[in-house]
Amino acid sequence: MLANEKIFQAVKMFAAVLLALVLTFIVLLMVSDEPLRAFSLMLFSPLTKFRYFGNVIELMIPLSFAGLATALLFRTRLFNLGTEGIFYFCGIVTAAIATQTFSNSTLHPIITILISGIAGGLIALIPGFFRAKFKTDELVTSLMMNSILYGLGLYIIKYYLQATDVSGVASNLFQLTAKLPIIIPGTRIHSGFAVLIVCVILLYYMLFHTKLGYSIRMTGLNGDFAKYSGMNAFWLFLTVHFISGFLGGIGSSIELLGMYNRFQWSTLPGLGFTGALMAMLGKNHPVGVVIAAFAISYLRTGSDIMARSTDVPVEIVSIVEAVIVLFISSQYFLRKYHERALIKQGGSERA
Repeated sequence: MLANEKIFQAVKMFAAVLLALVLTFIVLLMVSDEPLRAFSLMLFSPLTKFRYFGNVIELMIPLSFAGLATALLFRTRLFNLGTEGIFYFCGIVTAAIATQTFSNSTLHPIITILISGIAGGLIALIPGFFRAKFKTDELVTSLMMNSILYGLGLYIIKYYLQATDVSGVASNLFQLTAKLPIIIPGTRIHSGFAVLIVCVILLYYMLFHTKLGYSIRMTGLNGDFAKYSGMNAFWLFLTVHFISGFLGGIGSSIELLGMYNRFQWSTLPGLGFTGALMAMLGKNHPVGVVIAAFAISYLRTGSDIMARSTDVPVEIVSIVEAVIVLFISSQYFLRKYHERALIKQGGSERA
């Protein structure tokens, strides 16, 4: 059974999560006066109230968009971490439009999200162009872009969009016409969740049922093969970067219009970097990314409830995430069992 790669990856993921939870429980035994209660709250509290489960979905939405944006780049063997800066700067773009008076409550959020997405796509073209044209290291370029976008965005918000009714970095209140409507009463789950589902379906279709998707997957598997088979690497890199930036841009806008009343990120939100974690855990697959985002959101929500109810700090969830990443990214974790299964299967077929 472990000879099947998909089954092996599923078993590997399950084993990594199980080991992470065991290690977390051991840590709780050392730091908490009520480890069993704390562990139980972390695992099961999001299921105890409908509102708590809604918190999981609310957190999952931006993590999924960040993961999808990053996964598309990773699929093309581009180790680009620029989604972080795009999330921040597109939040500024969102604030600039959402604070304007608009008579139509249907068009206002749509226009805001689309402009934010286009801005994100155009920004992503910068490291994409340098990578395609000059073979510049996209990791270095994207990290540099994050700092530039943060500085530029902070300047814009302070000198052009700064609110006069609050202290600190913040824009004026968003117009009510720009806010995304709640789609599930009793929670804050907004219509951005429906947009996420549509994006996952479209991205899945593009990757596995179009020529562009085939080019992306082939470039990720073997860049030389893709090049020598006639694929235009230059335009492919630009296209992938634009789509990735577009996803990051709309993800930023949806998060702000759905969960905030004004732009108030004084630092980089951290969503872009977390997107790399979602992409890796989801194996750069659109559905896998959403599943990973749901799992991490569930753990973070449970840890937050645990921290409010026990003597354990919320940072305990970092242990779970770190151990899962350690084992999932390891090429040797459970690998010998997979190899034994392959050898056994090969021997059976020859017989």
